[in-house]
Amino acid sequence: MRHPRLYLLPVALLAWATCVVASKTVIDLVSTDPGFSILIKHLQKLRLIPFINERKTCTLFAPTNGAFSQWEKDNPGKRMDKETLLYHILWESVLTQSFKDTMLLETTLIRDGYLGDNNQGQLVAVSKGSWRPGRIGKIFVGGAELLEKDWQADNGVVHVVNRLMAPPVDLVETMKKHPDLEFLYDIVHNAGLDDLLRKHRPFTVFAPSVEGFKKLNAIQVQYLRHEQGRQDLAITFHHHIHRGAIYRKDILPGTSSLSTVEGQDLMINLDDKLLVDNAEVEKTDILASNGVIHVVSRPLLPSALVWTAGKYLVGLNATRFADELRQQGMSHYIDDPDVSYTIFAPRDDAYPPGSLSSLADPGEILRYHIVSGKKVLSDFKDGHLLETELITEQLNGHAQRSKVGIKQDRRHTTISLAGVEIKVEPVHVGKSLIYLLDRPLQLPLPLVKTMKSDESLSGFAQALSATGLGRRLSDAREVTVFAPSTAAWGNLGVVNDYLLLKENSSLAALEAVTRYAIVDGLYYTADIKAGRTTLITSEGSELVVEKNGDNIHVGEGRLERSDQVGGLVTRKDVLVESGVVHTVSSVALPPTLDITLYNVLQGAGTKSFLKAFETSNITRILTNWEKDYTLFAPTDEAFQKADLEGALTDLEFVARLVRLHVIPGKVILLEEDIRDDEASMLNNDARLSFRDVHRDGTTFGVRVKGARSKKEARVVAQGLAHPAWPDEEEQGTLTARGQSRMRRQGTGSSDDTAGIMSAPRPGGVVYVIDRVLLPGDPDPLGEAWLWMSIALLALIGTTALCGLTTVGLYALITEIRHLEGYDRVPTTDEEAATEGDGSEGGVPPAQPAEAAAASAPVAEERGDHSEGRVPPVQPAEVAAAAAAGTPVAE
Repeated sequence: MRHPRLYLLPVALLAWATCVVASKTVIDLVSTDPGFSILIKHLQKLRLIPFINERKTCTLFAPTNGAFSQWEKDNPGKRMDKETLLYHILWESVLTQSFKDTMLLETTLIRDGYLGDNNQGQLVAVSKGSWRPGRIGKIFVGGAELLEKDWQADNGVVHVVNRLMAPPVDLVETMKKHPDLEFLYDIVHNAGLDDLLRKHRPFTVFAPSVEGFKKLNAIQVQYLRHEQGRQDLAITFHHHIHRGAIYRKDILPGTSSLSTVEGQDLMINLDDKLLVDNAEVEKTDILASNGVIHVVSRPLLPSALVWTAGKYLVGLNATRFADELRQQGMSHYIDDPDVSYTIFAPRDDAYPPGSLSSLADPGEILRYHIVSGKKVLSDFKDGHLLETELITEQLNGHAQRSKVGIKQDRRHTTISLAGVEIKVEPVHVGKSLIYLLDRPLQLPLPLVKTMKSDESLSGFAQALSATGLGRRLSDAREVTVFAPSTAAWGNLGVVNDYLLLKENSSLAALEAVTRYAIVDGLYYTADIKAGRTTLITSEGSELVVEKNGDNIHVGEGRLERSDQVGGLVTRKDVLVESGVVHTVSSVALPPTLDITLYNVLQGAGTKSFLKAFETSNITRILTNWEKDYTLFAPTDEAFQKADLEGALTDLEFVARLVRLHVIPGKVILLEEDIRDDEASMLNNDARLSFRDVHRDGTTFGVRVKGARSKKEARVVAQGLAHPAWPDEEEQGTLTARGQSRMRRQGTGSSDDTAGIMSAPRPGGVVYVIDRVLLPGDPDPLGEAWLWMSIALLALIGTTALCGLTTVGLYALITEIRHLEGYDRVPTTDEEAATEGDGSEGGVPPAQPAEAAAASAPVAEERGDHSEGRVPPVQPAEVAAAAAAGTPVAE
């Protein structure tokens, strides 16, 4: 320290001027030590030396010069103030032996009204480090460590500290600086609720820590932080505040209550632990200039704060959905804590603001997102229909439903509602349940529009358009449609072509078929009872619905006896605005519908064949139902290729031609082998054979068996005639007549079951073929020539085999004789030719040595050893030997 004596003179003068009675004051103790020169300087400048000397008792926590230097570094540009130094002075003399951990000491810093009307000085806390053997425990006051203790003067005591103690700031600033309270400060400050805690009146705050807020679920915290949750945040926050400063020392053991700014009391219990509304107090006595803060383990929620679905929607970022409900007067779905609903809520980012309000009736789509009661995940089944809160006139006061879809793979399960994916885990709030959606649900479309937009139902949509039923169905209410799939219409073959003809009869038939698929009333698959149910269609006839487990079949009101009824429902519960649609695999034809063979031929477009029928004078078989007939109708193109224009003027030929293409009876399977045949109407010898060409049920061939032409016609289309069912009194006759045809149609027993007619219905079938079958007797020469050809081939083969055998034997004998030493002797002519021609083309004479070698075996064989020569052979012998093909011997 520099020039310490310069400070002694003014201090002495001040001591004399104040006439201090004490002989040695606190100021005397610190002024004699150069290490406190900065402290003395600030006390002098702020005129606090007389204040200290006038005290009969006091305690001074004296910062060293080093402490002041550090303070200046930490607070650049800040000037020392009187309040800071007063915070280092106590009213009483307190020795360190009296210090206890968490002890609060009252300083001489008084802020008017901050701690009450009694002008209580600001408090400073004592903390003592944990004691260890052989180690002196440290003592801290206001966060400053005591370096030197208990310097006693006549009017007090001095404790030397290593840093300056900062006076407390208000409660808001205290929360801001404290690491455990920064989250609370952030919420309160952003909500504008901090003004209360800045007032110059004392408060006690039970503040949840950062970890404590985690015990409040994230949805609730998000709501409290939202603008819409500001009122509830204020209620909740004020429930943590008591007017007045209550320190730890003020709480007595046992149970007591403490009022709050919110109005509801807090229950205080002090036993082994200090509990506030059963939340543990983790830290006590965080001092502030206008009160004190105690840290609790969780938020203290008042009974006035009631969690509802509406508040949770805000916390789930589905605020727009909640706002739309309130604007449409439907707040009771989300704001009444006593109701129970399952809410499917789109998030705010799923659609732009006001998009629902722009709809003609936004209330409808909002209600479509709400289901009565709590629907947990275990309630969801694939295809399950949820009954929503949307009640519509189109359903005659019934609730519109929404379809659940579940897809599961190895990794996870995806759950959707009306095609929109939902979160797997629901959010429970009170008696309600919330599922979040990625986008808003779309209401079921009108029936006709659904048909047009669905490719699998486009065939039915075409029928609606052709008959004008689409316009009438647009106004229909509460309907169920068993709509044949587009493929099912195609399976009708040329019957479908007939129905689509723009003629009065065909349009009437098409309308009957279409109306036969429409039933008044709602029949969801879950509501259809097991077994057979008979429904009355808009066409007026009965439609049978048979349910067996998950399979549902739909068919005519009077059916042939079979194991299953009609077509299978391949897609269930397609929801539409006015009801429900089920897709069926086949077209059900009403029992009142009368489609003759003539109509089928009309649909096939075989005009030439129809013209031939009219010429043949057997047209009656196309329009009556006394017998079944199977027609193989060539196309018009087939007639052109056959070049029969001239022949068609021959009435006898035409009659034979037409009858050749007709088989009595109904052949509904063309899978027999080519060797099987059926007699045509021409005669028993003119028989038609047919086969499955590729044996895959796709391509069939037909030809006249035994005719000269081997070419077969291919079936390119087909269609079944459909007679109207007779009246009840005619059923017995029809049953007896139908039993004779059961073998060919493949039907079973003729017993009646559940009122279903068991007799096979009469009618017929038309197969459209690509070639005209030409009449003609079998060719007897053809078969004869076949056998002659076979015999000739056999003779030629035998002759060739004999010749080959002879040549082979000759070659074998020659080889054997050659190996035994025999050699053929040339004839006289051959010798003469050889001798006469010694140059060209002749055989050169043998050399003597060769001749001797050749003659030696012969001589030896004959036993002639005189001269080793072979005697000459007579010409006649040579000729005979040559003819026999054997060697010449003696």
